[in-house]
Amino acid sequence: MKNRQIYYLLILLSFSFAVKAGEINNLGSPKLNNHSPLDGWRLGVGLGYALYLGDQMDYAITKHYGDFHELRPNLTLGGFKQLNQDKEWGLVMKFGSFQTLKSSNTQGIQCNYQEIQSIWHRTLNDNIDLNQKRVTVNVQYGIGLTYFKSMYFSVNPNFLTITEKLSTVGYGYEDRSDFKGKKFVDIPNKKLAVIGNLGLSLGFKLSRTVDLYWENSIQVSSSSKMSGNLVKTAKIPPDGYFYSGISVYLRFGVGGSRLGCPRLQYYSPFK
Repeated sequence: MKNRQIYYLLILLSFSFAVKAGEINNLGSPKLNNHSPLDGWRLGVGLGYALYLGDQMDYAITKHYGDFHELRPNLTLGGFKQLNQDKEWGLVMKFGSFQTLKSSNTQGIQCNYQEIQSIWHRTLNDNIDLNQKRVTVNVQYGIGLTYFKSMYFSVNPNFLTITEKLSTVGYGYEDRSDFKGKKFVDIPNKKLAVIGNLGLSLGFKLSRTVDLYWENSIQVSSSSKMSGNLVKTAKIPPDGYFYSGISVYLRFGVGGSRLGCPRLQYYSPFK
């Protein structure tokens, strides 16, 4: 009997919640709860490619050459907060690598990096939050830190593999020399450098909460060692890379100066 009374009470409570969920205030609009801390944010993940920019590039992309592939997947994690109707700010982390062959594919460079960047987007079509149109065009600029290891190597033309690491950064090598006794140039520990970002970001609204962004940007570092070539003497231009990638973002609430999304407040008749 007691169990039956509990069931009746639960049914009554459920019915009461359903009725009160449809209630509106005297002005005819739903009551609002406090905004979520994530309102105005979009969080996402993406993949892309990084192509080396600097004085060691050969202006050609090697796709399949033995063990060498210059199109190497990079992982991107990002979160952006809308500041106003024209601008948003975010933090982006990148985990990636770039590689390039040169001198008729007899030499090459490679860099593996982890980055965190502070990035701003400014809309060019008054649609920073993708609320007015389904596409936004944003200028992107930012600054951050990159932590990397790199190497400059020679290539075996017969087996298409690395013959010798001519100079390295972050591989732990010290006091190396070749069979003739010639010393290699190595920095045993990884390096930390400042990196700047400038580019264009295109956003596409897929649904009410899911957006797709295509980033094309140039990253310029404060270091000339991302190429791994420690033999060179020129420090200008510094090393960097071109990044192109696609990310999927989940948008929470709304941002900028607009009101939060209406949420119905529930009441209990037993209070």
